[in-house]
Amino acid sequence: MLHCPKCGTQFSANQKYCRNCGNDLSNIINSGEHNEYIAEDHSRYVTPERVEKIRSVLDNSEKVSYLIRGTTVDVEGSSAGSSLFGDNRSRKSGTKGYVRTAITSDRVVIKVPQWLGNDERSVPYQNITSVDLDTGLIYKRLSLQTPGQTYHIEAHEPGKEEVRDAVKFIRNKITETNEERIVVKGNNEPDPTEQLQNLKKLFDDGVISNEEFEEKKQSILDKL
Repeated sequence: MLHCPKCGTQFSANQKYCRNCGNDLSNIINSGEHNEYIAEDHSRYVTPERVEKIRSVLDNSEKVSYLIRGTTVDVEGSSAGSSLFGDNRSRKSGTKGYVRTAITSDRVVIKVPQWLGNDERSVPYQNITSVDLDTGLIYKRLSLQTPGQTYHIEAHEPGKEEVRDAVKFIRNKITETNEERIVVKGNNEPDPTEQLQNLKKLFDDGVISNEEFEEKKQSILDKL
């Protein structure tokens, strides 16, 4: 699905102008390479024009579902540095444009444009332990907690409802990632040959009796 970058109205690939606001859509339709980075279930705020602003930090296989735009990201925790906020907390501001955050199929990636080069932060879902949202009268702040650091991402755009949906999306991704890790861990049973070798060592060292050795050995052999 495509959405007009001016008003957000959905349009099809054969439309030249937005039926709602009359915006020229030809450049967006012709930019097929931009659309490759957009997920099918993307939010209204995600448009090819906006994805282009952060495309340099995306991997080829990534699909963007949500985008967030602000002016700062605070990094709190080990190795974060120091600032006016105290030790182990630093503020990153975009000196050459807005701070943009892409919530993709694989991770949350942050681009902080600087005059001397971009500051990029990548937070895989497997590293995120929790996600919180603070909403005020004007600004919103998305907080990603990891074992080592916390990322406080300022969100000017999109609106509160889309940012709330983004939080739900991240939480679902965290759950999916944890479930996959449990399944993989459960399938990684020790090799039977290695188990037999370890069992024989325990018997030779006198840790287990002959009866215990034979019983456990048979249990391992039954799995082959």
